[in-house]
Amino acid sequence: MTIFRWILVTALAVAFLMLAVANWTPVPFRLPDGAMVMLPLPLLLGGAFVAGWLPTWLLLIGTKATLKRKLARTSTLDLRPPALPSQAQPTIVPPAGA
Repeated sequence: MTIFRWILVTALAVAFLMLAVANWTPVPFRLPDGAMVMLPLPLLLGGAFVAGWLPTWLLLIGTKATLKRKLARTSTLDLRPPALPSQAQPTIVPPAGA
């Protein structure tokens, strides 16, 4: 299954590189201070992708670490019910109307 993932990732990378070469035109980009900068379109799109992907990836790593820590804590607990004494007798509860 890993080979298919590598083939897919390689195909996507080649497609992105071909599109980047074909669309290497400078586009205006306004910085927060109001200045205009001319950036190549693939660089701008790559930066936008990283800006959206990176926080999500960091959140995933943090969540996985938290869940692993919780799982490690619960796996050390003894979750079996306590054993009943050998002479335990069932409790008989009379009906409500009697």
